[in-house]
Amino acid sequence: MTIHGIYLKSRPKGKWHLVSVAVSPEAANLEIDEALKNARNQGNDSAEAAIQIFESAFHIPELLSEVKTQKPLYN
Repeated sequence: MTIHGIYLKSRPKGKWHLVSVAVSPEAANLEIDEALKNARNQGNDSAEAAIQIFESAFHIPELLSEVKTQKPLYN
């Protein structure tokens, strides 16, 4: 089973912060849309969001310097 970490970056040179996790690609896409919407509602128009896939929930870091973006695969 893969786990999708949803990360948000509020500044262009900032770090990626874990905001949510999801077990399905569909849920990850919904979470990323919601995270961006919330950031923009709070006045952060330059916020970016990304999904990184992990093999285990035990290996999901809270902060990342770089997100290895992957397109979620649908079954």
